[in-house]
Amino acid sequence: MTNSMKRNPRGGDATRYVLYALGVLVAIMAAVLVKTTVVDNNGLSRANNLTSYNPLTVAPIANQTGDTGIPVPPLAPTATDSQVAPYPVIRWVASGLPPGITISHTTGLMTGTPKMSGTFPVTITAKDNAHPPTYGSTEFNWYIGDMAPVITRVVPIVGQGAGGIKVVITGRNFWDASDVQFGNVDAGTISVNRAGTRIAVFAPPQTAGTVDISVTAVGGTSAPVTADQFTYLPPTIFVLSTPTGPTSGGRRVRISGIDLGGVTSLTFGGVPSEEFVSKNKGTVVTAVAPPESAGTVVIAVTTPGGTAYTSSGDDYTYVVPTVTKTHR
Repeated sequence: MTNSMKRNPRGGDATRYVLYALGVLVAIMAAVLVKTTVVDNNGLSRANNLTSYNPLTVAPIANQTGDTGIPVPPLAPTATDSQVAPYPVIRWVASGLPPGITISHTTGLMTGTPKMSGTFPVTITAKDNAHPPTYGSTEFNWYIGDMAPVITRVVPIVGQGAGGIKVVITGRNFWDASDVQFGNVDAGTISVNRAGTRIAVFAPPQTAGTVDISVTAVGGTSAPVTADQFTYLPPTIFVLSTPTGPTSGGRRVRISGIDLGGVTSLTFGGVPSEEFVSKNKGTVVTAVAPPESAGTVVIAVTTPGGTAYTSSGDDYTYVVPTVTKTHR
């Protein structure tokens, strides 16, 4: 008997032993037949039965939460790939991420700041560098809450065009507020309480009219609502302390009204007064009349809120001084 015909320890001949080994190998190969979703160049998917020697599995990801305007903690998926050669390189893609969050295609790391609230079903897919490539994916929900500031009340709701009045804004989500605007004008320094529900600020100068107040904080900028409106009143003249004066000017005139604070110019019939001052929180302006020809003129007081004029019957009249003759 030749060596090739010697029996192995199991008692079978060499040919039978080789056939047994081949049968085991076929069984193993059959065990790794997997159903895989393939994405073609047109972005369409189809199910295929592929023989994979390196199954790719993406670990489940728990549902995530976040808030608008607040960066999410970095989130990275993980995957296992039995591929040995070539060394497995995985590329990551995601669909359904909340606006403002992105994924790194090389590391899978998801970072960013949500810009929109809602529930977002997210699918994370991994693809390796096998030939053909193997895919794996997992799904989860990302819940994003709305943290944008909301204004529910403003006190007071009216003020002078000169600004400077203290305004208290009530609402929610004012934490770390960085800016308050009256219309398109910055209010400057702001003070926020610890609960993030109250802001104290001073109204900036503005022309007469109604504007929306907006608050910008970590969650975004408040949306315009009726409750956030503030009205700047136009300046108004009620009465003059003296309605007449000499054509030589120099007469000191007390002008009473409302919203006369922050006067930028004051004229008598178009002629500027060189000396004027606003007093009593914008209810009084004292001005020195400039020289002018005899006649009745309109006084105009200009403030950041607009211009106020004297009305018929309340205008200022220049008169020629009477010269008294002395008889000897």
